[in-house]
Amino acid sequence: MSSSSDLGILSLAFAVPGAVLGTASYCKVRTTRRLLRDGARAQGVVIRLATMRMQGAGSDDSITIRSTGTTAYAPVVAWNTADGRAMETTASLARPLARTPAAGTRVEVRYDPADPSKWVLPAGGNGLWWVFVALGALFTVLGLGFGLGALYA
Repeated sequence: MSSSSDLGILSLAFAVPGAVLGTASYCKVRTTRRLLRDGARAQGVVIRLATMRMQGAGSDDSITIRSTGTTAYAPVVAWNTADGRAMETTASLARPLARTPAAGTRVEVRYDPADPSKWVLPAGGNGLWWVFVALGALFTVLGLGFGLGALYA
C-alpha cells in the first residue's frame, strides 16, 4: 500500500468521526443554551442517584479513571411542568459522587414546554460538551491534514 493511500485512510479515520463528534456535541451545546435562555423554569428535587458503572470491552473489564474511580452518578429529578404534568427524569451526564447533588437536594430545572423531555439543570453547565466540540474539531483538522498530505504525497 502506498503512503498516499495510507494517508487517505487516516484522513477518513480522523475527519469523519471528528466531524460527527463535533457536530453532535455542538448540537447539545446549542440545545442547552436555548433551554437556559428560553426554557420554562420549574423547581425539582433529586429523588435518587442513578449509578452508572463504566465497563470496558470485556465482560468483566472496567475502565478505571484515576481521579474518579469506575462509578459515576446521574441525579434523577422529580418536577412538575407549568401545566401540572409530573416528570421524573435522569440527567444525561453522570458525574463523580462529590460533584452530584445528593438525594433530597432542591434543584432548578429548565425545560421546553412543548417537549418536557428536553430539559437541563442550569447548574450542570456546558463545559464538558465544549471539550467534545474541541476534540471533534481537532480530529477533523487532523483528518483534513492527512487528506492534504495524501493529495501531495
